[in-house]
Amino acid sequence: MIAPTHQIEHIGGIPYIFETLKELQIIRILNEVYSPHRNWVGLPIGETIAIWICYCLTENDHRMCPLEKWVTTKKNLLEKLIGFQFSPKCFTDDHLARILSLLHNNELWNRFESELNRSTLRIYGLTDENIVRLDMTTVNSNGIIDKNGLIQFGNSKDDASLPQIKIVLSVLDVLGLPLTVSVVPGNCADDPLYIPAMEKVKKSTGQSGLLFVGDCKMGAIATRLYTTINNDFYLCPLSEVSHPTQEIYSAIIAHQESNLSFTQVSRSYYDGSDAIIAEGFEKKISHSMEYEGKIITWEERLIYAKSFAHANKFRLSLEEQVKKAFFEINSMNKRGKGKKIYRTIEEAKEKVHAILGDKGLTAVFEVEYIEHISNTPKRKYGNNPARIEQSTRIEVKPTINLQALQQAQELSGWRVYVTNKPENELSMQDVVLTYRDQYIIEHQFHRLKGKALSLAPMFIQRDDRIDGLVKFLTIVMRPLVIIEKKVRDSLKSRGQGLSGLFEYNPTKIVNNPKTERIIEFFKEIYLLVSFYGEQVFYTITGINQKHREILNLMNVDISVYTQLGSIQESEFKISER
Repeated sequence: MIAPTHQIEHIGGIPYIFETLKELQIIRILNEVYSPHRNWVGLPIGETIAIWICYCLTENDHRMCPLEKWVTTKKNLLEKLIGFQFSPKCFTDDHLARILSLLHNNELWNRFESELNRSTLRIYGLTDENIVRLDMTTVNSNGIIDKNGLIQFGNSKDDASLPQIKIVLSVLDVLGLPLTVSVVPGNCADDPLYIPAMEKVKKSTGQSGLLFVGDCKMGAIATRLYTTINNDFYLCPLSEVSHPTQEIYSAIIAHQESNLSFTQVSRSYYDGSDAIIAEGFEKKISHSMEYEGKIITWEERLIYAKSFAHANKFRLSLEEQVKKAFFEINSMNKRGKGKKIYRTIEEAKEKVHAILGDKGLTAVFEVEYIEHISNTPKRKYGNNPARIEQSTRIEVKPTINLQALQQAQELSGWRVYVTNKPENELSMQDVVLTYRDQYIIEHQFHRLKGKALSLAPMFIQRDDRIDGLVKFLTIVMRPLVIIEKKVRDSLKSRGQGLSGLFEYNPTKIVNNPKTERIIEFFKEIYLLVSFYGEQVFYTITGINQKHREILNLMNVDISVYTQLGSIQESEFKISER
């Protein structure tokens, strides 16, 4: 009797991830757009990228070097998924690097991005969604700086000691589904990047009448003019340069003196409760600008909104900062070991300005500078005659400008938003809540640079491959977003959350589970391949009722696993999770 041999392959959530990629038509569109060169050897680019995506999502790693070994350990599974045999040599780092260089081709990428966006919007019924969020982020690099390259030094919230690239991303509300991406040099300013990003979104989706939402750098008048003449809309806060604090204060006082009431803004939460989170008012202004020899006139709304939570937080912070600044200025007068003596008024003013400028309190304090001159008699010593030495010491006396402090407190929590969308289509409450959801695009940046996709820090050197890698990772983000949407929609329809996802808190119920957590929950599923002579048997182990429930929430049939082999059912015990 021939002794059986066995192989065990870890499959986790790979089958339903691959099914989602087929549903999104990513594989088909990639193969259509990126026709392989006649000398191309190995898997088509669509299947290669699909397997690479499965690796990224299950291993939280996009690196090219470990992929060949990973594929070798899952060859039976992957061949069953794609429907034909292949060599793991299709996944060497050199081969994958060539794919990144292919993705760098902007003409082909724009075509792929456009076809994929239109297909996704059509499949998931998202054609009525018209809110597009725009933002930029930077990613540090250990690469070598080339004056004409992508890697440059620039303003960074991450690590200013390292060079960086800049990524321009647009996502669809409320999913956070990536629509377009561009990679630009790390020293580029944000302001001029918005118009090209808007053009790209419109070409890619084929839609007009979009509402573009961005931060205050999108508030440049040229960007607002471009949006208007293209029959689109904008929503963004205004910066201190565009709308100074004194103008905000004057508008608030004028509104109060007119005896008009503030409009309240409320928000609904997951538990069904409502809360008033802000209040404000709005006014309309007109703009006229010349564009291509024509005068363009349009009306926009300025929405003045005060966030109660932000106002309370700011007041507490302001009080602490005033106390600290007052103490630091008074400390300039103390004498002792290691204490600096200020000899000129200019020197003392420079120090005071540094203390107040860092905290934004220059208008809140009035500082008096008193010059003390002392004469000290000195005896004759050696060749030095008797003399009177004169020394100067500057004393500072800070006082708090109560009127300025009260004005700062009254302005706390206030922010000005600008939009050209009519009030009957976007109310004041909609304006505040829409901008507050800007975390949606920040969440995608967190995915891109954090554990999920691990783009930062970046070690690739060549510009074409840097650009290709960022584009590839935006493809990876799409199944993350779509799986999340499908599960959340199903949970909302059934009116009951999902429990059992958290190993150390198994009874915790969530209404908005993240795809990363779902993938983690499927990690204990394996494919057992048994060889009895010439016969081969495939068995799936580790699937339980909770896995079936989640697959049902994703609208994915259990056949994505049964096509791989017979299922050996496991019992799900809540105490084990």
